[in-house]
This record gives sequence, C-alpha cells and structure tokens, in this order.
Amino acid sequence: MNNFQWLWQAGINYVLYSIFIVSGLYISYQIMMDSVKIKYQEVNYKYRIRRIKSGNASPESHTYKHPFFKHISLLIRTTSDHRSDNDTGVFLLFTTLLGLTSFAFIFYLIKDFVIALLFGLLLMTVPYLILRIKLNKLRYVMSTEFLSMVQKLTQAYSVNKYDIYYALSAMQNEIQNKSLRKVTVRLITDLQLSRNEQELKDSIQVFTYTTGTNWSKRLGSIILKGYMYKENVLHSLLVLTKQIEDTEEMLEEEQSQTVESIYDGFLTVPLFIGSLLLGYFTSGAQDWFKLQFGEKWTLFTFCLSVVGTVFSLIISIYLKHPKNDL
Repeated sequence: MNNFQWLWQAGINYVLYSIFIVSGLYISYQIMMDSVKIKYQEVNYKYRIRRIKSGNASPESHTYKHPFFKHISLLIRTTSDHRSDNDTGVFLLFTTLLGLTSFAFIFYLIKDFVIALLFGLLLMTVPYLILRIKLNKLRYVMSTEFLSMVQKLTQAYSVNKYDIYYALSAMQNEIQNKSLRKVTVRLITDLQLSRNEQELKDSIQVFTYTTGTNWSKRLGSIILKGYMYKENVLHSLLVLTKQIEDTEEMLEEEQSQTVESIYDGFLTVPLFIGSLLLGYFTSGAQDWFKLQFGEKWTLFTFCLSVVGTVFSLIISIYLKHPKNDL
C-alpha cells in the first residue's frame, strides 16, 4: 500500500517534472542547433569559395592514419549531414564521458569496482552502435538500389559522351530515394572540390564505405579511372552490372535465414517487461521495490538484464538490414 501511495503522491510529480525538464532541454537544443547550423553553413560556404579561388590543395578534413581513428572518422562522415574536422574528437570525448558517468553511477549503486567498470565499458559502446545501426540502415537502402543505380549510371555514361562526372550528375537527377540521392550528391560535390589525387581517393572512399559492399569498391575504382585518368569505363560498367544481376538471387536466399534470429532478439523486450510484472504480482505481502532495488545482487541482475535487453535490441535492429553482398 505504501508503494501505491508513493506513486500517487510523489511519483506523478517526478514524472511531470521529468517531462518538463526533457521538453525544455529538447526545445533549447533545437533552438541552439538551428543557430549553429546556419552559422556553420555560412562559414563552410565562405571557406569553399575561398578555397576554390585560391586553388589551395590542402585537404578539406584531417586524414587519420591509425585504422581505429580512420574507421571512426569514416563512420561519422557517412552518417552525419554536417562534417567538421573536430567531429571525431568530439565523438570520442562524448563516449569517454558517457563511460565514466555510467561507471560512477553503477559504482555508487552496487559498490563493486569490477562490475561498474564492465557496465561503463558496455554503455560506452552505445553511441558507436547507434552510428553503426544508422550506417547499416543506409547501406541496406543503397544495396537494394545499387543495381538500379549502376544501370542508370551506365546509360548516362553512354549518353554523356563517356564523361563520368556528367554521367553521375545526370544519374542523381533520376534517383528517387532521398538517402541515395544525398550520398550521390555528396560524392559529386566532393569530386568537384578535390584538388589532387589523394582528395579524389578520399572522396571515393567515403562513397564506397557508405555502401560497404565489394560492388561499391569496384564501382569506386571505375569512377576513379573514368574521372581522374579519363579512361573509357563503359565495358567495366557493363560487366559489373551483369555480375550484380547474377548474384542477387543467391543473396535473397542467404538473407532469409536471418529472420528467425532477428525475431528472437526483439522477443527479449516483452520477456523482460513480463518478468518484472510477474515478480511484482508474485511477491505477495513482501515489498517488491525493496526486494528488487534494495539489495546489491538483485539490483545487479536488474542492471544486467537492462543492458542485455538493450544490446539484444540493438543487434536485432542491426541484423534487420543485412548487407546485400557476397
């Protein structure tokens, strides 16, 4: 009875205060981000104009040599609409702060250094996993439209007198998918702003990483040859189109086998909620809140179940959009 009194007296107030605070933070975030985006677009536009006029060949963004930092940089560049040289550093700083905060909070609750450290490290990977899900969703969309894109590029390449740049420009006008059009426009813009061979390779690398298939790597090599070396790549485009058509049926059979694993991952959410309700109704006269949150090990199992459910959900969402590749 005391638990229900607390819910009606204090619990509702806490919920209302939380909604008010979250709404205020969200509105403040939107107002601030609108101003920041406008300012960023102005500065970025002036920088590009100045860079084109001066003919400066310095790279637009910092190139990381270490595989880990290079991977994070490519991941951010392919999943964010606005790119900056500081994106990688800000992302790493944010994940570090998230891990430290989670570690401190869990350690305060259960007073166990090793367990708190493990939870902190696990929660530290959540921002990375979210970006991976976003990238995987984009890759899935691109992989389903990739054959159509290559076919349109081949036709446009023949019509535009074997000029790969004008072929890409003509192709993007025919693309209906918003995400695919955005990726193509970004590739065309990066190619136009590139001033040397390394910048061209970096631009094409971002495109191939966004798609994430062996077909995209081959298409990237074809675009590089046609754009930089002015080679006639019509035969290569035709061969690539034929090979993609031959393997699509095999890929559909392989991807259908992952459906069961995806549903099993989503099933953990109702099972977790159901276990909490079952424990509440079977506790009888005992204080369920005290049993669940008042003891160290019951609190630990609850936190472990929450983290496991979250990761199961993330993995299922990731598998929901399989990569269309062999």
